[in-house]
Amino acid sequence: MHTRRSILKVGAAATALASITGTRSVFAAEPVTITQAVTALAFIQNYVADSQGFFETNDLNAHFIDTRGGGPDVQLVLAGRADFTTNDGAQVLPAVQRGQKLVCVLNLLNRSIINVTMSKRAAEAAGVSESSPFDAKVAALRNMRIGVTRPGSLTWQTARSNLINAGMNPDTDAQVIGVGGASALAAALENDNIDAMYISVPIGDRVVARGNGITLIDNARGEDPNIPYFLMEGLWVTPQFIDQHPETVGKVVKALHSASTFIVEKSSEEVADAVSHVFGQIDRDVLVAACERVKGAVSVDGMVREEELDSTTKVLRENGFLTENFTVSDIFDPRFL
Repeated sequence: MHTRRSILKVGAAATALASITGTRSVFAAEPVTITQAVTALAFIQNYVADSQGFFETNDLNAHFIDTRGGGPDVQLVLAGRADFTTNDGAQVLPAVQRGQKLVCVLNLLNRSIINVTMSKRAAEAAGVSESSPFDAKVAALRNMRIGVTRPGSLTWQTARSNLINAGMNPDTDAQVIGVGGASALAAALENDNIDAMYISVPIGDRVVARGNGITLIDNARGEDPNIPYFLMEGLWVTPQFIDQHPETVGKVVKALHSASTFIVEKSSEEVADAVSHVFGQIDRDVLVAACERVKGAVSVDGMVREEELDSTTKVLRENGFLTENFTVSDIFDPRFL
């Protein structure tokens, strides 16, 4: 029987605040702590590995820390307060450029699943729909209040990248507002405090299912031609941890790679069952459809490729976060696959 492990949420100061799921004791298992930015299907391998017992199989007792937006998730690992982070390259590479070395040991998702949801009111006022051309959709964001998790996060960078590529100034032609975690973003959109939001599936899907919004840009299906591939999520760890605990790194890689295989090989219904302990409040049909979207973004072999790195560094350069050039060998260690 597989029950839930604990997921901790931390605030901007990166301190643990509250456990949001149950806990269980795992005898003779090695504890490992893994950070993630929000509770969303971007971290689907974490949830599947937990519910299907892949951590247990590898003698691990995994705990997850949800930092309610990108930033603290990386800093906790760099400070030695967590062992791993499941994270996007756009969040990690600026830290690497600053000399705060992290290495990806497993690619998890190789396509962005940060979708854009617009309120129905805003979409009607702008004259756009889900079937509008991509350029028209991005142009509709001009002068709108765009919700993201926090400044510097992937949601923030993606929003700004869309505006820049459409010839707009993200600082003056729209309001890009840090709102907080996934639930805060959804509430802000539905309460008309923002006009659109950038967040991983299935948060926007739930808003759409309730009739309060439209999926403006579906990156999970590769709608944005500027980012056909992306370092959406990988397992990152410090070189020091790799040197000191190579067996632990290998076990975590194996557990999460098993989760990737499960997601790809099982039906969307079975995947939805495997993550329902986290997303049980979401309508079943919505969750199944969201899992189907994410399946196409899963890295089957866990390798990082140049095209994924190139798209990611492009977004970072557009936002002024990156000046150095990286090769795959600079940021990826495949020895544990």
